[in-house]
Amino acid sequence: MAQKTWTRTEIEALINTNDRAVERAMVAIWERQTRDEQATEMTRHHNGIGFSGWTAKSGTYFANWVRSGRSLTGRHLAKARKIALHHAGQLTDFANGVR
Repeated sequence: MAQKTWTRTEIEALINTNDRAVERAMVAIWERQTRDEQATEMTRHHNGIGFSGWTAKSGTYFANWVRSGRSLTGRHLAKARKIALHHAGQLTDFANGVR
Protein backbone atom coordinates (compact mmCIF):
# COMPACT_ATOMS: atom_id res chain seq x y z
CA MET A 1 0.00 0.00 0.00
CA ALA A 2 1.36 3.42 -0.96
CA GLN A 3 2.13 6.02 1.67
CA LYS A 4 -0.19 9.03 1.79
CA THR A 5 1.01 12.14 0.01
CA TRP A 6 0.13 15.31 1.92
CA THR A 7 -0.87 18.56 0.22
CA ARG A 8 -0.07 22.00 1.58
CA THR A 9 -3.81 22.61 2.00
CA GLU A 10 -4.12 19.48 4.17
CA ILE A 11 -1.11 20.50 6.28
CA GLU A 12 -2.53 24.01 6.76
CA ALA A 13 -5.92 22.56 7.76
CA LEU A 14 -4.22 20.26 10.27
CA ILE A 15 -2.26 23.18 11.76
CA ASN A 16 -5.41 25.29 11.99
CA THR A 17 -7.43 22.61 13.77
CA ASN A 18 -5.00 20.53 15.81
CA ASP A 19 -2.94 22.03 18.65
CA ARG A 20 -0.72 18.94 18.83
CA ALA A 21 0.12 19.35 15.13
CA VAL A 22 1.34 22.88 15.90
CA GLU A 23 3.59 21.54 18.65
CA ARG A 24 4.92 18.79 16.39
CA ALA A 25 5.55 21.38 13.68
CA MET A 26 7.71 23.48 16.02
CA VAL A 27 9.85 20.47 16.87
CA ALA A 28 10.05 19.27 13.25
CA ILE A 29 11.23 22.66 12.02
CA TRP A 30 13.69 23.02 14.91
CA GLU A 31 15.15 19.57 14.20
CA ARG A 32 15.99 20.73 10.68
CA GLN A 33 17.90 23.79 11.86
CA THR A 34 21.66 23.41 11.74
CA ARG A 35 23.36 22.85 15.11
CA ASP A 36 24.71 26.39 15.19
CA GLU A 37 21.24 27.77 14.43
CA GLN A 38 19.76 25.66 17.21
CA ALA A 39 22.40 26.88 19.64
CA THR A 40 22.12 30.58 18.77
CA GLU A 41 18.35 30.66 18.15
CA MET A 42 19.07 32.52 14.90
CA THR A 43 18.94 31.76 11.21
CA ARG A 44 22.50 31.73 9.91
CA HIS A 45 22.12 29.71 6.71
CA HIS A 46 19.57 30.82 4.16
CA ASN A 47 18.94 27.32 2.84
CA GLY A 48 15.14 27.23 2.94
CA ILE A 49 15.20 24.69 5.77
CA GLY A 50 14.30 25.41 9.39
CA PHE A 51 13.02 28.62 10.87
CA SER A 52 13.20 31.89 8.97
CA GLY A 53 14.86 34.96 10.46
CA TRP A 54 11.73 36.36 12.10
CA THR A 55 10.62 32.96 13.48
CA ALA A 56 13.93 31.53 14.74
CA LYS A 57 14.00 32.85 18.31
CA SER A 58 10.34 32.21 19.11
CA GLY A 59 10.23 28.95 17.17
CA THR A 60 13.28 27.63 19.04
CA TYR A 61 11.72 28.63 22.37
CA PHE A 62 8.45 26.87 21.49
CA ALA A 63 10.25 23.75 20.23
CA ASN A 64 12.31 23.50 23.41
CA TRP A 65 9.19 24.04 25.53
CA VAL A 66 7.44 21.16 23.76
CA ARG A 67 10.58 18.99 23.84
CA SER A 68 10.63 19.39 27.64
CA GLY A 69 7.21 17.71 27.82
CA ARG A 70 5.03 20.79 28.16
CA SER A 71 2.17 21.96 25.94
CA LEU A 72 1.72 25.29 24.21
CA THR A 73 -1.32 27.31 25.27
CA GLY A 74 -2.83 30.74 24.87
CA ARG A 75 -0.86 33.39 23.01
CA HIS A 76 2.16 31.09 22.70
CA LEU A 77 0.05 28.51 20.87
CA ALA A 78 -1.40 31.24 18.65
CA LYS A 79 2.06 32.54 17.75
CA ALA A 80 3.39 29.02 17.15
CA ARG A 81 0.42 28.34 14.86
CA LYS A 82 1.28 31.46 12.85
CA ILE A 83 4.90 30.29 12.56
CA ALA A 84 3.81 26.80 11.51
CA LEU A 85 1.51 28.23 8.84
CA HIS A 86 4.38 30.39 7.56
CA HIS A 87 6.44 27.21 7.17
CA ALA A 88 3.60 25.07 5.74
CA GLY A 89 5.53 24.44 2.53
CA GLN A 90 8.47 23.00 4.44
CA LEU A 91 6.16 21.00 6.67
CA THR A 92 4.48 19.54 3.59
CA ASP A 93 7.89 18.52 2.25
CA PHE A 94 8.80 16.99 5.63
CA ALA A 95 5.52 15.06 5.81
CA ASN A 96 6.17 13.68 2.32
CA GLY A 97 9.76 12.71 3.07
CA VAL A 98 11.34 15.47 0.95
CA ARG A 99 14.60 16.96 2.30
